[in-house]
Amino acid sequence: MALFVMAPAWPLCAAGQESAGNASRYQQFMVYPHRQAGYAAMRAGDERAAVDEFERARALAPQSIDTALDLAEVYRHFGHAARAQAVLDEQRRYTPADPRLRAPKTVAAAPAVDCGRDNRPVCRAQRGFDDLQAGDLAKAQAELDAPDFARSTEGRALRHALVQRAIYLGDAPRAETQLAELDASDKLSADERDQWFNLLLKLGKLGEARQLQSRGGLDAPAYDLAMAQALSNSGERKLLAAYMAPRQPAFASEKDERQWVNLLALAARDRPELLAGYTARYPANAALQAQLSVPLAMARGDSAMAQRMLSRLPGESFREDRFSLALQQGRHAEARQQAEALIAQPDGHRLLDPLSYRLMEAGARNEAKHLLLAAYPFAGNPRAATLFARLAVLASGQPKLFSSDDRARLERPLESVSLRVAQIPILSALRDCDGIRQVMADHSPDYPAALWRQLGDCYGNDRPGLAEYAYAEANQRKPDSDTTRALAYQAFSARDYATALQAWRSLPATRMQLTDLIAAATTALTIDQPAVARSWLDTYAAQGGRQDDTYWWLRAQADEPRDPSLARADLENAVAMRPDPQYYARLAALQSQAGEPQQALASLQRASVLAPDDSKLAASLGYAYMQVGAPDKAVVQFERAHQANPDDTAMTRQLLYVHQQLGDNAQAQVYAAQAIDQLGPAIDAGSPSGKAQEDEDDQRYTLRRLHEDLGRKWRFNADMTLGNTVSSAANTAHPGFSYRSYMQLEAQYRFDPHLTGGDANTLAAYARVFAGSGGSGAVWPIHSPMLGVGLHWKPLRSQNIVLSVEQQTPMGNSRNTRNDTMLRASGSWAFSPRLSDDWHATGPSWFSQNFYVDIARYLRAKQTVFTADYQLGWHRKLVEGQTIEPYVHLQYTGIDRAHGAGYVRDARAGVGVQWNLWYGETRYDAYPHRFSVALEGQHAFTTYLRENNAIFLIARTQW
Repeated sequence: MALFVMAPAWPLCAAGQESAGNASRYQQFMVYPHRQAGYAAMRAGDERAAVDEFERARALAPQSIDTALDLAEVYRHFGHAARAQAVLDEQRRYTPADPRLRAPKTVAAAPAVDCGRDNRPVCRAQRGFDDLQAGDLAKAQAELDAPDFARSTEGRALRHALVQRAIYLGDAPRAETQLAELDASDKLSADERDQWFNLLLKLGKLGEARQLQSRGGLDAPAYDLAMAQALSNSGERKLLAAYMAPRQPAFASEKDERQWVNLLALAARDRPELLAGYTARYPANAALQAQLSVPLAMARGDSAMAQRMLSRLPGESFREDRFSLALQQGRHAEARQQAEALIAQPDGHRLLDPLSYRLMEAGARNEAKHLLLAAYPFAGNPRAATLFARLAVLASGQPKLFSSDDRARLERPLESVSLRVAQIPILSALRDCDGIRQVMADHSPDYPAALWRQLGDCYGNDRPGLAEYAYAEANQRKPDSDTTRALAYQAFSARDYATALQAWRSLPATRMQLTDLIAAATTALTIDQPAVARSWLDTYAAQGGRQDDTYWWLRAQADEPRDPSLARADLENAVAMRPDPQYYARLAALQSQAGEPQQALASLQRASVLAPDDSKLAASLGYAYMQVGAPDKAVVQFERAHQANPDDTAMTRQLLYVHQQLGDNAQAQVYAAQAIDQLGPAIDAGSPSGKAQEDEDDQRYTLRRLHEDLGRKWRFNADMTLGNTVSSAANTAHPGFSYRSYMQLEAQYRFDPHLTGGDANTLAAYARVFAGSGGSGAVWPIHSPMLGVGLHWKPLRSQNIVLSVEQQTPMGNSRNTRNDTMLRASGSWAFSPRLSDDWHATGPSWFSQNFYVDIARYLRAKQTVFTADYQLGWHRKLVEGQTIEPYVHLQYTGIDRAHGAGYVRDARAGVGVQWNLWYGETRYDAYPHRFSVALEGQHAFTTYLRENNAIFLIARTQW
């Protein structure tokens, strides 16, 4: 009868058999767990699990006949005969002569005898195999317990089968007991020794397993690895280290060696030298060994070992460990090189954050800066915000690390607002206001309040207007007290006082410091809000602010509009605490307004002592001297002010007028030239000009006219009138006399005021020759010539009134002429510079008017003549210096005749047209010469003459 057992029984029945299909001991060790799991799955009826486990075992030992028989058995067991046969056919390629491939696996057949209750060894063996086939291990064990049977050949075969069946059924204690019996009887095969070793490891009997291993036969690398794994699983690290220390297994598999290296790393926690002391055969495992050992070495400060491990590997490997080691040893330049190489790898930009951070933590700030700037502005890096912040930290801590090239690069505006927002803190840390202004030059509304505030700080006093704008933007986004306060101060600095006042008023008084209240009051006073200033000054005093001279100075300005006397008291308090030129100057202004010029002068004198170089104060002192009638002292102060600020046009003109008043025409003329130069060159006639330019041109012409007049000593006049009949002419050479024609030549000399006692009023001597048409009514004015010699005196500077005394002497033997003395008062007014008859520098045309009044008294003839004359004309410019002037003329003449002859009058009107020519101008002198020719028709409404109508040709010239 043939007895069959499961697959695991065969190897023991064929104990000691070696063939090409036998697996190596290591393979047997590796497939054993899968075979055990497969058997368990078959017992449980789990086809899928059983097939998977036996297929894995086959994959680990693809040429082993045991894995082939196992897999064929499981296929056959679950009804897959074809697949089972295919496995056996494949195995024949490796073990074609093995008889097991031709029949099911069997154990040794029992003798073909009928044993009955026979206890012969062969019968006991047959019953034992039957029990094993039935799964009754206890009965099989009972057969083995019979005396002398276990030592028989049949008993030993049954014991081998019992061991395999116990292993298959998971009865580890029974299997271990039987293996021990086999070992004691020295009948343990090599495969069973492997099984026993593995079984001891599974049962956790590591000491017994080590003893079994130490007896020999289990010294292959696979056994070392299995024992080390078991020790590792047990958590006995010290035992693991002690076990692995003397061993240097040479594994035939890279995978097994990797497991050994991993176990060494575990043991290295107690004995670090174990991991470093092992020599790996495979490069990948050598790399793993270095990867595991270097951090351990560095953690315990053994940089020499770490360096030694890394030196075994290619330079481009383990860069992170090389970076860490370089940092630990202070080799910062090398650490930077390793970091750059790491970042250059695919996706290496993600390492920029930790690498730069570690460089900074190690004190390698310069290297961290180079690393960060090389990747700036961190496009595509998910940690860009952190990297920007890290650059800012570097810049704040060590700004000297950043070269001019670095700064220039950081100053270039990045492409988006979000990037520029991250960029600005770096420039802020570098205190690079130029860069901040450059980056925020677009003034994007998306910038947050903090950056606008920072921009305002950077503009500061250099660009006060832009600084104010930046603070206003910050305040609009985040109107807190600090920002509003900064806006108020900056707006005041930019002279935008309205905005400054608005900012101060938006702050509650409780949030304002004492200095803020003073600043707010100053702002209010600057834009003439004294009531608002008083409110803040009251709050300042109520909060216990120090009432010093500044307080009283502001108080005076706030009180002045409603109570000047109170303001004076405030100023007196201020100067009592601290004499200040500004305080005295303001006090002087109030004293002057109160009609106290002497007190005002005294205050300004005190101020001048305190500030002798203050040009404005000198000017004010000059005006004060003018008020008290001391122009000689005033001119000294005006000269001081002018020397300090020679471009001050107002002061230049003031000096011009003061010197003119003092009669120093030469010095007045010097200042007139300066005033002309300060106005700049005149624009061309035809060039477009605005109102301001026209005013300037008018001022220039007025100054040139004054300059010409101040420099003139001699003046010559000539005029001639030719008419068709006798008429009464106004402003003639001989008032009250009527001519058909007359002519006059006059020469006038103006005396130097210094020669007349310093009187600035004009005094001139003159001589003239005049003649008329005579009583015959001749055409040409050559009859009865007269010589007049006299003096002109202009007593009033502001009015064109002239007093004259003239001695008239006949120049021929005419019976109609005689010596006489004429006293004369005359005046002429245009009532506006715009209506004067002189050349006008601006405009294409102008209206002119002149109202002339003349009273003449002839002492010898005892005759008085009164003349009033009004002329209104319209000058139309032809070219520069020429006009055509249509005009109307009204004239009244009254003569009080001597010896009771009575009073006669002449009232007439005329219309005429006149051509005017001005010429001879220079840079500083207006036209000194004028020539006019007019044709006029007159009609007398009442007259003492024969004719009521007349026509005249009039020619005049002056030079």
